[in-house]
Amino acid sequence: MISEDQYTEYIINSPLYVNSSLTLFLCGWENCQPKHSFGPAIRAHYLFHYVLRGKGKFIVGDKCYNLSANQGFLIYPGESTYYEADEDDPWDYCWFGFDGYEVKTILENCNLSKENPIFTDQSEGSVKKELMNLVNLFEQTQFNEYEAMGHLYLVFSKMHQKKKEQTKTFDKTYSDKAVDFIQHNYSYDIKIEDIAKNIGIDRTYLYKTFKKVHNQSPQLYLINYRLHMACKLLESSNASITEVSYSCGFKNTPAFYKQFKQYYGTTPSEYRNRYIWKLGSKSK
Repeated sequence: MISEDQYTEYIINSPLYVNSSLTLFLCGWENCQPKHSFGPAIRAHYLFHYVLRGKGKFIVGDKCYNLSANQGFLIYPGESTYYEADEDDPWDYCWFGFDGYEVKTILENCNLSKENPIFTDQSEGSVKKELMNLVNLFEQTQFNEYEAMGHLYLVFSKMHQKKKEQTKTFDKTYSDKAVDFIQHNYSYDIKIEDIAKNIGIDRTYLYKTFKKVHNQSPQLYLINYRLHMACKLLESSNASITEVSYSCGFKNTPAFYKQFKQYYGTTPSEYRNRYIWKLGSKSK
């Protein structure tokens, strides 16, 4: 484990699949002294530093970033960078070097880019834990490269950041598709599984997204929409109660009566009579 005034770097002599999707080249950690610095220097591969405690600055191009604990900075291959520990509260950090044809996608999912090389940890300690598991792995006498790569993927899995706006857009899109499906198929014997299958998501995810957008379950929305359409039929046609029931997707008349009275506080027949009476009163 990391202790005061120590520096260790582990070089992977035979990286697993050098031309693979993701390759680990090195990792290490350091308890920095005040004003300890490195660079300007250019790296041959990607290098990510995670600040464990303390403060420091990272300079790339004409930009200077001040960082503290639970933040990190990414160095791109071919870029000249410089970083320095704070004089009063010098940082301790760990790092790992990596490359591979999958890296661009991974970094994008972690919200990291040349324009935004700073990572702010919002994982409540999960990123730090997996990073230390990766570094400490090399202190063991027995491990294999697959185990090291597994730890590296776990690090990135904890760094992965879902874009909130994108999530909201997906939620809205799925719920809109569900509403559209219900409004076009409410008269049939459809189930929530049918709606989810038509959209291309599972029932549980449909429930969560629909509840988030409409503040009610898709099942309740389906029932309420059927009742709403039943009211329209009761108001605009001479169809029997049974016809209205089946036309709006209810399996039988008793179930329709029960749902209708529970929602409107009256039976379908009473509702129709009251509507007709209101129309008659208005025409006088």
